[in-house]
Amino acid sequence: MSLSLKTQKTLWGRAAGRCSMPDCRMDVFYDEEEADDPTLVGENCHIVAENNGGPRADPAMPLERRNSYSNLILLCRNHHRIIDDLPNGPINYPVARLQQIKTEHEQWVRQQLEYDANKQQDDEAYAQIVDGWEKHCHVDDWLAWSSSILCFGQPTMKEATSNDLSRARRWMLTRIWPNRYNRLEAAFSNFRLVLEDFHNTFQRHTELVGSELRTRKFYRDALGDQPREDRLLAQYEHHVDLVQDLMLELSRAANWICSEARSSILNNYRRNEGHLVVQSGPFGNLQFVESVVQYTPEELEGLSPYRGLNLFLNDRGTRDSHYGEGAAPA
Repeated sequence: MSLSLKTQKTLWGRAAGRCSMPDCRMDVFYDEEEADDPTLVGENCHIVAENNGGPRADPAMPLERRNSYSNLILLCRNHHRIIDDLPNGPINYPVARLQQIKTEHEQWVRQQLEYDANKQQDDEAYAQIVDGWEKHCHVDDWLAWSSSILCFGQPTMKEATSNDLSRARRWMLTRIWPNRYNRLEAAFSNFRLVLEDFHNTFQRHTELVGSELRTRKFYRDALGDQPREDRLLAQYEHHVDLVQDLMLELSRAANWICSEARSSILNNYRRNEGHLVVQSGPFGNLQFVESVVQYTPEELEGLSPYRGLNLFLNDRGTRDSHYGEGAAPA
């Protein structure tokens, strides 16, 4: 089970990015790319083991609690090994002792260092919002659910996902922001605007088939009336292109949020997962293509790259990838 952004930010922030052992307290780094010495890599160490067979294990403790801030201590790699190595590690460092070491280290940070409690509080608030955004918008399943929009020329979405996006729109609208990181807040505002237009546009022509919402092929309503069918087919193709372009725009907006979260809150945020990827196709060779779509620095200059649906009809043609351009045919 991975740790939430808020859990990581709380742990690292309150420990001031230092090993919690009183005879160490060295500055530690998020990974070996940042550290000159691998032993200076900071590790999120479990006080009670995450696994039932690990050091200081407690099978009765729920997994969610095992991965919570209260059950973690920040240590350098050397001291992590010392507290966990069998057989003496868990004996010399039982649960109560590690909890005391953690408490005393955080007290030392507050008393001896230039600790900004207000900034830490704001960072934790931002991290909690990012965690909520990940959950509400299915960020961990982004490739899967966006592919059903971008592939096969008939945008489709699970009804449950659509319901979650409806809740996400309301949830994002009601967030209370600390007003510390303007770029991060702008990224969220941009995402919310794109999400509203994407979701509304997608729902405009859908029908429920089983548990899925599928784009209805409304041009079939005119079968037998060729001129009208041709007009409706052109409108259908424009609608599909627009839904898919809005999905690409939503992916750009999501990648912007991730980038700002790395800049403002935690620089290793989703580093292992990497950028959010989208898939499109099949193309003439029956192949599917995966890609990363992002805003350019020029598009981000005003911190409002998405300027509303009417302007996006033409703006999409200038993006790194797009399906269509222009207003709907009459």
